[in-house]
Amino acid sequence: MILASQSVILSLALIVFGWAMPSASQLVIIVCSLVIGNAITHTFLDFIPSVFLGAPDDSTALSVLPGHRMVLAGRGYEAVKCSIIGSFGAVLGALALLIPMRLIIGSPINAYDAVAKWMHLFLLAVSIFLIMTESSRPGDYCPRGRKFEMRGHCLLGALKPDEGLHTGQVVHTLGELEAASKGTMAIRAKVVNKFSDAGARFYLLEDSRKQVLMEVLGEPKIEPDIGEETVAVGSIRQVLGWKDHAIKRAMALCVFLLAGALGSALLVIPGMASRNIFLINFQSVDQGTVLLFPLFTGLFGISTLLLSLKDSPKIPEQKVDNVRVKLPLKRQLKAIFSGCIASMASWFPGISAAISTIISVFLTRSRDIESDERDSETLEFIVSVSAVNTAVALFNLMALFVILKSRSGAMKAVEALISTELVAWEPLNAVPLAMSALIFSALVAAIVSVPLALFFGKLFARHCSRINYSLMVKSVIVLLLVMVLLFSGVLGLAILAVAICVGMIPPLIGVKRVHLMSCLIVPVIIFFM
Repeated sequence: MILASQSVILSLALIVFGWAMPSASQLVIIVCSLVIGNAITHTFLDFIPSVFLGAPDDSTALSVLPGHRMVLAGRGYEAVKCSIIGSFGAVLGALALLIPMRLIIGSPINAYDAVAKWMHLFLLAVSIFLIMTESSRPGDYCPRGRKFEMRGHCLLGALKPDEGLHTGQVVHTLGELEAASKGTMAIRAKVVNKFSDAGARFYLLEDSRKQVLMEVLGEPKIEPDIGEETVAVGSIRQVLGWKDHAIKRAMALCVFLLAGALGSALLVIPGMASRNIFLINFQSVDQGTVLLFPLFTGLFGISTLLLSLKDSPKIPEQKVDNVRVKLPLKRQLKAIFSGCIASMASWFPGISAAISTIISVFLTRSRDIESDERDSETLEFIVSVSAVNTAVALFNLMALFVILKSRSGAMKAVEALISTELVAWEPLNAVPLAMSALIFSALVAAIVSVPLALFFGKLFARHCSRINYSLMVKSVIVLLLVMVLLFSGVLGLAILAVAICVGMIPPLIGVKRVHLMSCLIVPVIIFFM
């Protein structure tokens, strides 16, 4: 929208700053500062709709589940505060890494040029890594049935409340087990085998449909014989084997290839944007706007919103007064550091904030730990994901002046605006004026974004339960459709329709949306080959 209305914005900038008699290049830098300010502020504020409304973009999608758990516990504002800590910490971390990254990526090391010769292999390795991060979880579809394990006690005969169960406990058959079963439950089955291993005792329980291997805790009330019907009381968990994980990764591969084929059809085949019908002809609208805007709007935007329409979120009262982040400073710094390190991958083509987020999550992945520690892991996770989001925006700005490549839509807009004024940061002590001004703008935007995010986070926390979610989602969908028609034309609507269908596949089959980034990765691999 800024690119399409740049002449109007330049006129406004001349009116506001006319007293200083700015040159044409200085006016362009002012408009670019607006773009950078929007990009940085967005990384601070986009977590708020993600956590309260469940409508994330591709870079914050991973944070929805932990954030929603905190919202359901009335701690949504605390989650927002964690996000602010991560984003502002990433600003400071990225600025601290500015010169080291310049020395590594640019001269004298020139790591980017060295890697560029092998870029297709690097991106292929990243793609394989993303697919291998997929693993089955309890509740996932398993076409060959499910296996379960149990830790608990065996009883014989009718159950009584004093035998470890609360009054009214339902006794299930093995055939009634669900993959998402958690906590304590009771099942009735026959003992088909008994054995010991490493000092632990096990019973193999079976009925006509399933088997459960149970580790026996304590002494049974009555020792059952093989073939004897037994009521077992204990904690059930699903057992996942390598085949379950292989199925999940195969589905992720299919999504990757499908989105890659869509991106290749649009970006590799020449002349895709040459024949189009526009309602309004904007001089600044280029092929990227025609193709990429509807592509990403469909893959990550409208597809997410359409699926969210089936939900009816009921958000409890949120705590907004005297809210403190219950995460030690050391762990906050660790999360910010991991986010900044993972964000460095965004210097390479096709590596988005979403992919950097996956890398950061891998570095700080949660473990099966006690509830208090798991709560800290959730907070650390949110800090890290937010740090990635903001650090990527800043590293993309640095990349524009170090390797003269735009790595995001915002940087593409800056590149188009600056045009001939874009010069490389070379040598080290000759920092381009435009880069200095834009980094300063980013820092100012980050400082201003902190109170803005706190204000809007508290506002959402207080009033989110009264928002007409369905009406809001439908309004956003209509707005996006109108924007695609205006800026991308009739061809954009056709691309949007296909992209929406592809974008709905990952959440429906239970794989990460990040695999949809292959719509850029595959064309880039083809280009470097």
